[in-house]
Amino acid sequence: MGSRVAVSVLVSTYNHSKFIVQCLDSILAQETNFRFEILINDDASTDGTTEILQEYKANYPNIIKLNIQSLNQYKRGIRGMMVKYLYPRAKGRYVALCEGDDYWTNNTKLQKQVDFMESNPGYSVCFHKVRVVYDNKEKQDEIYPNVPKDSWYTLERLFYLNYIQTNSVLYRKSTKIVLDNMATPSDWYLHLCHASLGKIKMIDEVMSVYRKHSGGIWWDYDINRDKIWKKHG
Repeated sequence: MGSRVAVSVLVSTYNHSKFIVQCLDSILAQETNFRFEILINDDASTDGTTEILQEYKANYPNIIKLNIQSLNQYKRGIRGMMVKYLYPRAKGRYVALCEGDDYWTNNTKLQKQVDFMESNPGYSVCFHKVRVVYDNKEKQDEIYPNVPKDSWYTLERLFYLNYIQTNSVLYRKSTKIVLDNMATPSDWYLHLCHASLGKIKMIDEVMSVYRKHSGGIWWDYDINRDKIWKKHG
């Protein structure tokens, strides 16, 4: 596929020292016949995440591009870190997302998604199922989304339900996307923007883990939906 970067993987992180190594190792382990880059935005972490990122940057200087905030942007009202600081810098013709507390579980994930998109130019979004893991073990792991029919995943339904988990998606990058860093959740916003330009493909295979833990914004979404939407939505 040539020497140019084909996929830009965007990683947004803040105080993920317990998780970021697993996240980055799972991305670096991808087996591809194309080049990919990892663009990381660290929102002024205070728990040692920044130092871990700098070590990875030193070890993989040709793959990892690191953006470290001196002041926490979230506290300053910026919600869409990937939208504001990473997406505009992406060199790949495809863009994948992975938050710093999540990770991929299949080393051919990117290759499978790119292969599909290359063979199907009418599609602008490709995603797959994920395993949702609760760090406190109070709830059983679950698979999301759980509808098997590929035809169920439409743009119309995406307006009402964000059925695409962040670390499962691959977009066909487009200059037609209007970037709004105040839209929250920013991943849902990006899903909708890209899905409006083409069809959506769901790969019926679990290839990543979405980790739910008390430090995450959406940790208690199921029991405090009104509170969460008023604060972040």
